Amino acid sequence: MDKNRVTKQIARRVSSAIADRGFDVQSVAQAADITTPDLTDRLQGRVEFEVDVLVRVGGFMRFPVTRFMEVAA
Repeated sequence: MDKNRVTKQIARRVSSAIADRGFDVQSVAQAADITTPDLTDRLQGRVEFEVDVLVRVGGFMRFPVTRFMEVAA
């Protein structure tokens, strides 16, 4: 699978989870210990999500990190 495509699919999954749970990007970024612009770059698919960032984002939202990465399998 194309790396860019996987990056964008993961970004869409994370973005949907944030919206579905009613969180704002600033709160999620702060909880994940990254800047809001860094999270925004990831959510827009410009930068890959590192696994540790996915774990922190998923943990904050109580969302299984494996659900973000299902598309990458």
